Amino acid sequence: MFVYSIIVPSFNQERFIRETLQNLSELKKTAAERNIKIQIILVDNCSDEPTSGLIKEYAPAIDDLLIEKDKGQYDAINKGLRLVKGDYWTWLNTDDLIDPKGFFEIDAYLRVHPKTDYIYGSVAYIDENSKFSKNSSTENLSFNQLLNKDASISQPGSFFRTQFTRTLGNLSPFHFAFDYEYILRCLKNRAVVAKINENVAFFRYYNSSKSGSQDYRFLKEQLKINASYGGSFFSKLSILLRIRILKRKLLN
Repeated sequence: MFVYSIIVPSFNQERFIRETLQNLSELKKTAAERNIKIQIILVDNCSDEPTSGLIKEYAPAIDDLLIEKDKGQYDAINKGLRLVKGDYWTWLNTDDLIDPKGFFEIDAYLRVHPKTDYIYGSVAYIDENSKFSKNSSTENLSFNQLLNKDASISQPGSFFRTQFTRTLGNLSPFHFAFDYEYILRCLKNRAVVAKINENVAFFRYYNSSKSGSQDYRFLKEQLKINASYGGSFFSKLSILLRIRILKRKLLN
């Protein structure tokens, strides 16, 4: 039986966590009918009572629940990594969703290509009312492309091979762009990468979300990571990041 582990870092997300946990609960049930096991790992940073109450409500679907203080999202995911039992794993924020159709397409691909280290598909954007906004499809990834041309990644639509990532260590202590660094690390270590042409996740984008806040620190972290991996000061991506940082500083 193929096993997938989904880590859910959680902190005070009363508004959306019910929809996320319901989505995962239904996915887990449907997967079991196809002889696929999904391990749900929820790592909660001592959330407030409304959020804690919703977590308790969905406790039967959660395989591993860890409630303790953490240093941020990256730290919560690292704690979840220690509990991963699946052949493949990912993390899903408490305001995002997995598209069952895309998930089962990934499973079908991996059964034929079980040595794939990193697989991803498209991601659909939804707003705070779960209304579809737009589709986002990452290009065919390579280390050079991600380092020098475009930092766009489809993390919510990604799965990583556990045997491969255990050689890479934990996520780095960044608060915004740790996923960018991690995928760069995968590619630098010659991950076998696959892309499917299906939507795999729904990414919730809204003004008060971390990604929607227009916080220039997100771009500063990307630029710092880019330089640490040898990105050229004059590359298309480096120049674009510096321009966007300046714009956001002026607007905020």
